[in-house]
Amino acid sequence: MLNATTKICAIIGDPVAHSMSPAMHNAGYEVLGLNFAYTAFRVNGEQLHRAVEGIRALGIRGVSVTVPHKIAVMEYLDEIDATALKIGAVNTIVNTDGKLKGYNTDWEGAMRSVEEGTSIEGKTVVMLGAGGAARGIGFGLLQRKAKKLVILNRTAEKARELASEMGVEYGNLDELKERLAEADILFQTTSIGMHPHESETLVPKELLRPDLFVTDAVYNPFETRLIREAREARCAVALGYRMLLWQGVTQFELYTGVKEAPVEVMEKALIEHLSKK
Repeated sequence: MLNATTKICAIIGDPVAHSMSPAMHNAGYEVLGLNFAYTAFRVNGEQLHRAVEGIRALGIRGVSVTVPHKIAVMEYLDEIDATALKIGAVNTIVNTDGKLKGYNTDWEGAMRSVEEGTSIEGKTVVMLGAGGAARGIGFGLLQRKAKKLVILNRTAEKARELASEMGVEYGNLDELKERLAEADILFQTTSIGMHPHESETLVPKELLRPDLFVTDAVYNPFETRLIREAREARCAVALGYRMLLWQGVTQFELYTGVKEAPVEVMEKALIEHLSKK
């Protein structure tokens, strides 16, 4: 039950109604008996600055930041963690006595989800997308010593900008066939295939092959068209919910100060919530 001492955490974004984070975080609070509660607030671009001031004024302990605010939110924070600063995107805010510090847990979540199925070091990776999520994922892939990273995007100029910052190769989606032929890992970071557009995919099925590891950042639906067709092509895959889980685990620990989040409980809540969608 909420009371005057309950610590509030939340996710902000637009859209945000589809978010699985409240179910995952609240399940963790409940099993550990923590006086925390997690909710969701829809915040558009025009409201972002005022929303951040609201976090400070209301004493909201922790905030998860989702699309489209991961980059724009940075200018309103008091401090940015060194890793998030390198990435150029924030998905986590921690409020300590009115001081707001930004972090990026996306990259850790993404790397852990891939490394459950394959190693990254020495591999050639094709990454689809050049948005806020791609920044964290690209950083992580380079941290894990991928041999080669190629960023492909519908708008080549956006891919060029991010690739230039990272010192990697880029192109547009017309190069997908050629680039995938030499890739070991495909990482899909865009919103393509997300509910309610489950029938969409950027990758023609005929380009998928058994020795390609495929991961999709989209977690709703539980299995995207890309993942389903990758399985049919006998590719090893990583589901998007794993990335969501692991980035959320790190957030949970930052918000609460708990050293080890209840991963199994959080995963169960996440899967149960996804199964209802």
